[in-house]
Amino acid sequence: MLDRVTVVVALALLLAAGTGASGSDEAAAPQPPPAPRVESPPPSPGPDAVWIAGHWAWVGCTWTWTSGRWENAHGRVFLPGRYRETPRGWIREPGRWRP
Repeated sequence: MLDRVTVVVALALLLAAGTGASGSDEAAAPQPPPAPRVESPPPSPGPDAVWIAGHWAWVGCTWTWTSGRWENAHGRVFLPGRYRETPRGWIREPGRWRP
């Protein structure tokens, strides 16, 4: 029987493979996203909170807006996502945290 560590590692690898861990969304859009929506963030939940702006996501065959949100920075800096044109179409490279 597989030991617990082997099972945990195998599950972690499967989850990482299924989340698009390549650094970009899997779906490619045939046209660029619309202009970002103007958002009015609610009051900050705390002094270490950072507003993560909303973005457009290609879902099925249309652009869908994903609203912004507050996240705790824990002393990190958030680098916003961006859109990039590729031979497959437009893809979104998600934002990430930098120490």
